Amino acid sequence: MSKTTGKCLCGAVTFSIAETIDKVSVCHCEMCRRWNSGPMMAVHPHGGIDIGRGEALRWYRSSDWAERGFCGTCGTSLFWRLADGPSDQAGGGMTASAGAIDGLEDAALERHIFVDEKPRYYDFKDDAPQLTAAETIALFTGDGDGGGENT
Repeated sequence: MSKTTGKCLCGAVTFSIAETIDKVSVCHCEMCRRWNSGPMMAVHPHGGIDIGRGEALRWYRSSDWAERGFCGTCGTSLFWRLADGPSDQAGGGMTASAGAIDGLEDAALERHIFVDEKPRYYDFKDDAPQLTAAETIALFTGDGDGGGENT
C-alpha cells in the first residue's frame, strides 16, 4: 500500500496517511472560507492520519462538534476533525488540508459541501456532487434532519 505525506509551510508539523489519496473535497462554509481565505480543499483518509512531528500542532474548537488543527509556528491550516464521536465516522472523522499534502496534482474533485453558503465571487467548473449545509451536517453527525450549526 502506498503512503501519502504532508506538512505545514515551515515543516514543524508533519503527517502521513497510509493510503494513496486521489480525491479532494471542497467545503464552502463560512468558517472554512474565513479560516482559509477561500474554500477549504481537504482529503478524507479512511485509515486516519498519523502525526509525525506535531509539537507545534494546535487545535481550535470552532463549533459544538468540530475542531480545526493548525501549525502554531507558521499558521498553516492543516486538519479538521470531529470533536467527539467515533473516529470512523464520515471517512475517518478527520480531514487534512489538500494544500498540505504532497503530490496531489492528479487528484479529482470528490464532492462540494455547504454549497448553499458559497459566495457568488468564485465558481468551480466540474460535475462533482454538491451537498447543502443540511445534507453535510447530516453526513458528518448522523443527524437525519440536518439540524445544527456549521463546522
